[in-house]
Amino acid sequence: MQIKLVHTADIHLKREDPFRLNILSWIISKTKELADGLIIAGDLFENNTEASFLRGSVREIFEKIQNLPIFIVPGNHDYGSYSPDTFYGENVVVFNSPAFHIIPGGMRIIGIPFKPGSDFSTLIEKIKINPDTDIVITHGTLYDRESSRIYTELGEDAKYMPVYKWDIENKMRYLALGHYHSRFIHLTYGKTQVVYPGSPVATSKRATGMRYLALGHFKRSEPVRIERIPVEISPYWKKIEWMVFPGKEEKVVKKIEKDIQKARGTKTMLDGHIKGSIAISEIDFREKIREIEQKYQNEFKLLELQIEVSYWTDILKNPTIASFIEKLEKVNRDDSVKQRALELTLSALEKLRA
Repeated sequence: MQIKLVHTADIHLKREDPFRLNILSWIISKTKELADGLIIAGDLFENNTEASFLRGSVREIFEKIQNLPIFIVPGNHDYGSYSPDTFYGENVVVFNSPAFHIIPGGMRIIGIPFKPGSDFSTLIEKIKINPDTDIVITHGTLYDRESSRIYTELGEDAKYMPVYKWDIENKMRYLALGHYHSRFIHLTYGKTQVVYPGSPVATSKRATGMRYLALGHFKRSEPVRIERIPVEISPYWKKIEWMVFPGKEEKVVKKIEKDIQKARGTKTMLDGHIKGSIAISEIDFREKIREIEQKYQNEFKLLELQIEVSYWTDILKNPTIASFIEKLEKVNRDDSVKQRALELTLSALEKLRA
């Protein structure tokens, strides 16, 4: 018997962004269409206060599809939102302490909730896990060389609920994680599949690219199969950087417009950054960029172009400098490296002239 489960996390529901409730409703409908149940791996709510205000709306969304089991573990933002006196619906299982729930197919779902000051290693010891059958849900930070981007990007938030390789490798079939928002991550540790689906909502500009759900196909004696399911209604950030060199301003302006034309979409929030150095009037350059921004802003969910350029005056009229810039532009190195080389060179020359 095969069981299919949708896995999401980090919706961070809050009143000031009611569209997130629409996304939750879409997830419930998509789960009913594709799977047998839904896993929410923490931080359904932005905080406990938001949970108090939105609980009724969430319960209504959860109950609109009958007989759809929903499994929730609290996260670091909403761990106080699920007391025994709260009710989220007859079809909802909340793991307020390490526990298991038997599902069809001879498998178990084990919930390890976030607890302040606790670590996954200690909490998981309270339950004997079967590596051939058990699906584990938790909300925390995976620490491993393969996942260094996760804890590096989380920064201060990486301290919450550390999960280590030796806690999970070959010790469970699937680890459903929450806490990392930016993108979908799927890792394999022996027979254990580990997934961060990323937030289905673009919670910040770091959450770039299409938002996804994870769809797991579970069948005893067969490897777990994972699919990415696009959250089609969710807007998402796309980041583009452009580097401009003195004398190449018009070329870059044309490229910016061309790239914006390619990126446009009603769900796209474009975070554009224009860096480098210019030799033309700053006012004229900014005006050209603002004209592009105004021309295309209605073709995006949001369009933001940040101008972060340096303006160099008569020093750029020096033919030696002009030759240097032309040669530098042809160097096969990252634009940010070339820009830094240009800035250091121009700064040094400016000091020599002083």
